[in-house]
Amino acid sequence: MSLPPSRPADITAYLAAPTPAETEFRCLFRPAAVRTVCDIGACEGEDSVRFARCFPRARIFAFEPLPSNQALVRANFSRYAAANAELVPLALSDRAGTATFHVSSGRPPELFAGQNWNYGNKSSSLLPAAGNGPMHGWIEFKEEIAVTTDTLDAFCARRGIGRIDLIHLDVQGAEQLVLNGATRMLPRTAGVWLEVAAVELYRGQALDRDLTRFMRAQGFALGHTVSLGSDTGEGDHFYVNLRHPRAWLYLARRRGAAAARRARMAAGRWKHRLLGPRPPSAP
Repeated sequence: MSLPPSRPADITAYLAAPTPAETEFRCLFRPAAVRTVCDIGACEGEDSVRFARCFPRARIFAFEPLPSNQALVRANFSRYAAANAELVPLALSDRAGTATFHVSSGRPPELFAGQNWNYGNKSSSLLPAAGNGPMHGWIEFKEEIAVTTDTLDAFCARRGIGRIDLIHLDVQGAEQLVLNGATRMLPRTAGVWLEVAAVELYRGQALDRDLTRFMRAQGFALGHTVSLGSDTGEGDHFYVNLRHPRAWLYLARRRGAAAARRARMAAGRWKHRLLGPRPPSAP
């Protein structure tokens, strides 16, 4: 996970402000209409708690394979009274079985503050790191463990889940593995938020263009992007299912907002050309 410098260090502070994912989810759905959210790669459960609050009628499934993180998820669900969130202690992938999980650690001194937030535990992956040195200069992978894997399709079949409103996917390069194991459920999913990168941070990971191509083939359109401003092209993509009627309303709103922003910028440029630069204010 690449962390923007402004990200709050404390989970309570993190929950107090909306994230881009929350904003887009609310734009796609009325909160009361959401019934099923899958938070895949839940880490400490911070976003699962957020979604449990945003969508009180929904069941939030928090998939997290790392045992130390699972303990934090349980503690946070209790601490923040996320009664509609459920921990699912496994890694989603393209097959059921077991797999090697590469456990991340590390701490950036300029970002770390307080004891409620651990930056080092947010980059663990089913894929090994692509480089030989620490990722981003401080993230290390000193430990490997065996974890249970399953597919989203199989999980939903066992639980009798016929549709998914929202998927929040943060699996550190293993996005394609998860999506390959969800081809039955993707047509029944309204929106998918996932991390992307333009260069390989994990060995064998699908890059942003690969994921966009895959999602389009599955009938999704790219509705929103977030760039973290790094030289690796890291960021987030939000895809909406064109089979879903609310996707078209969402895209119309998004494109209308983008057109309005472009119009305001163009008007500002013309005003500057016609009137010239604003004179300096008097001391």
